[in-house]
Amino acid sequence: MHAIARRRSLAGLRRRIADIEKREFAGIPSPGADDLACGPVPLARGAVHEFRAGDYRDAPCVLGLALALAGAASADRALPIIWIGQTRDAFHEGVPYGCGLDFFGVDNALCIFVHARDAKAVLWAAEEAVRSDSLVLLEFWKPHPLLDLTATRRLQLGAEQSGARLFLLRDARDEGPSAARTRWRVAPAPSAEDPLDERGLGQPRWDAALEKCRDGGRGRWVLEWDHAKRRLVETAPHSRGVVSAMADRPFEEATNVA
Repeated sequence: MHAIARRRSLAGLRRRIADIEKREFAGIPSPGADDLACGPVPLARGAVHEFRAGDYRDAPCVLGLALALAGAASADRALPIIWIGQTRDAFHEGVPYGCGLDFFGVDNALCIFVHARDAKAVLWAAEEAVRSDSLVLLEFWKPHPLLDLTATRRLQLGAEQSGARLFLLRDARDEGPSAARTRWRVAPAPSAEDPLDERGLGQPRWDAALEKCRDGGRGRWVLEWDHAKRRLVETAPHSRGVVSAMADRPFEEATNVA
């Protein structure tokens, strides 16, 4: 009797979880034929879309996903890409590499790089850039009081008027509010399997969690960049084991391990 009761209780719990998941995904509109999508979620034109790192080490991962989306957006038509950040970030984090941009389908000739001196100049450049029909990548890797709800509303209004998309890239430690239409939390995922070499690296993958959507709905997906077709696709789990996640410990401790 106790086993039957447990099975009934488990079945009821599964039905409740399924109902909750249906309610969460019911509000997400299906992407149209000409829409840019991150997983099953359309990233509408004329809007700000925010991508935050899942961890302080994941900023390159967030940037990689943004470049994949930029390449997918420019697959059907030439689209100017305006990349805005602070000069000191370019000095510490490095500058774009042509072969890497080409891997994501981003044409160097269509890129405009803006290295501003401070946060105020970065926001000014973003407000000017978002007035054009383009894709704007705005890097803000350190929390700053100027990047508040008012500033992101101004960017959102500018995008609505021009039809531009703005990808706001933020650090994991930056929990400030924004007027973005969608907000994502991005972390790296194990790469795809290489069909020609079981020890090789396949296509890059990301663990993308939708935390906020103005149209409703939440979700989490593993996305893979298909270089040949220049688009992001949802992917199935690995068919075999992968390397475990990196331990979170101080750098000095890791380098002293024999």
